[in-house]
Amino acid sequence: MRFVSPKTEAQQALSALHRVRESFIRDRTKTINQIHGLLLEFGISLPVGRTAITRLPAALADHALPRHFVTIIEGLPAHFKYLETQITDIEKEIARQLATDDLGQRLLSIPGVGPVTASVLASEMGDGKQYACSRDFAASVGLVPRQFEARPGRASIKASPLRKFHTCRDLEIDI
Repeated sequence: MRFVSPKTEAQQALSALHRVRESFIRDRTKTINQIHGLLLEFGISLPVGRTAITRLPAALADHALPRHFVTIIEGLPAHFKYLETQITDIEKEIARQLATDDLGQRLLSIPGVGPVTASVLASEMGDGKQYACSRDFAASVGLVPRQFEARPGRASIKASPLRKFHTCRDLEIDI
């Protein structure tokens, strides 16, 4: 059995920031998809992605739609902008916390690792002393299949289930 050192309060706070940020990003995507879906019910097609927010006023002006529907749709871009500002504020807070963290600064020195990736790794990895090798760390965050020791000295690889560290996989770490 492998024992893991408990997270510090700073690591827990950083992990909470990442979970809230992920939630806001999902909500932002839901808002854009909701705009697309509601307009498609009336036969109005907008380009995929954030362009829908910029082209929405023109699309609403070009088509005759029920007034109560238009008021509902016009509120969604404001919600989108609110989510954008929340995501930006959280990313600034992550960068602020990362500036005071020695491990975060060392991770930032790696080419291709930005503030979000560095802070996720710092919050999930800790000091890293609990890992015997880099493969153990990669398996713990779900980047490679998990390793099990069926017999002493003989490792077998099994499929990696959905893990709580999906954030690391989502960041597409290329090392």
